[in-house]
Amino acid sequence: MKKKKLFTRVRPLRTGLENSTKDKAHDNHVKMTEGQVPFLILSLSASTIFTMLIATTYNLVDTYFVSSLGKSQIGAVGVMFSAMALIQAVGYTFGMGAASLISRYLGKEKRENAEQTLACAFAAALVTGTIIGIFGLIYIKPLIGILGATDTIKEYAYSYGAFVIAGTPVMCGAYVLNNSLRAEGKPYLALLGIFAGGALNALLDFILIKVFSIGIMGAGIATLAGQSLSLIIMIICFRTHKSVVKLKLWGFRPDLKVIFGVIRTGIPSFWRQGLMCLAGVLLNRSCRMYGDDVVAAMSIANKIFAVIFAILVGYGQGFAPVAGYNYGAKLYGRVRTAIKTSVITATIAMLIIGTAIYYLSPSLIGLFTDDAQVSSVSILALKAHAISLPFMPVCIMVGMLYQAVGRIGKAAFISSLRQGIFFLPLIYILPAIYHATGIAITQAAADILAGLTALATFATGIRHGDRSRG
Repeated sequence: MKKKKLFTRVRPLRTGLENSTKDKAHDNHVKMTEGQVPFLILSLSASTIFTMLIATTYNLVDTYFVSSLGKSQIGAVGVMFSAMALIQAVGYTFGMGAASLISRYLGKEKRENAEQTLACAFAAALVTGTIIGIFGLIYIKPLIGILGATDTIKEYAYSYGAFVIAGTPVMCGAYVLNNSLRAEGKPYLALLGIFAGGALNALLDFILIKVFSIGIMGAGIATLAGQSLSLIIMIICFRTHKSVVKLKLWGFRPDLKVIFGVIRTGIPSFWRQGLMCLAGVLLNRSCRMYGDDVVAAMSIANKIFAVIFAILVGYGQGFAPVAGYNYGAKLYGRVRTAIKTSVITATIAMLIIGTAIYYLSPSLIGLFTDDAQVSSVSILALKAHAISLPFMPVCIMVGMLYQAVGRIGKAAFISSLRQGIFFLPLIYILPAIYHATGIAITQAAADILAGLTALATFATGIRHGDRSRG
């Protein structure tokens, strides 16, 4: 009798939770498929922009606190930024792949498929991240050399990078949960975790570097601690029914077909982030020829530019679930409205921001260094970035559109433009002609060419009937 009473109490509770989750899923479906498209993009991107900004400031905050230690320490953080790009490549492969599939499943009202996708992607990301982290720590010293560290930078890169590499599984898992929350239209939950982690990172940077004076190692410890807190908070969000899709940490069967589907869908993100890693390595190796001054200069300029780039990517991540959700619901007109709205508004915003950055670049660089040689190269690079900003939205948005709707080939091509097809030859050609100046303008030149090519590709597709359908 006691068992029957116990089960009669548990069953209504479980049924109530299931009904609540179904109601949330239905309300979310109505919002994503019937809400005004510009408002949806704006509301979703507001939190994703903030999320991307906080995620980006991990390295920027580290650079700021480390800048007081010297040029070699600044260079060490810049060198390890390439390693973080590789970790992001793996994390975003599972994260963006899962997000694309989850948004389409929810658009079709297939919540169980979305939950299986999330569970498989999260488990695969943790396992892959752990393997990469182990090998990265074993071979960390030769890895730092490959990444482009000079002899004077290597020691500091090792002290900082050991903690970054140790956090590989944590970061990979966090990218999956972050993108999955965004895919279901609840990026503010991911923002909670990212904000808490970023705040802890900044606080520990101050305490460990400024108060306890343990040097660049403190920045590495702060980064690992902040990333770990973010992951824990996002797991709690999934496990306490705050989200539409539930994360199954146990009791699920890993499905290789689902995992391969996630990887296939996430390949464009791997190309984009993987090429960012390769570009960073080649940039560091080119800078190494001119000494720590140029390495430090490009590190500072690229960290500032990364903040602006985060705004653009965050806006695109607000657009992507709108496109994927409505594509899954076969509301193709809303998909077309979404891409037009996002490209036009983002281009206008980048034109305004680029103009401001161009004229404020000396003041911004001055926050990090007062070294004349470092400042001159940094200012030139930042001004070049500012000129290229209006050309970037079409490349980012079109790439995310194709990935969101499952057009993997085109998404991979667009994702390869900025730091692959154009950057890789330019990083050899321009420095050979213009030396350090060529290094400073390479990324900007690649961004302009990538934007024009993406626009031509998309326009050609529209003329031939490719309306993001099929």
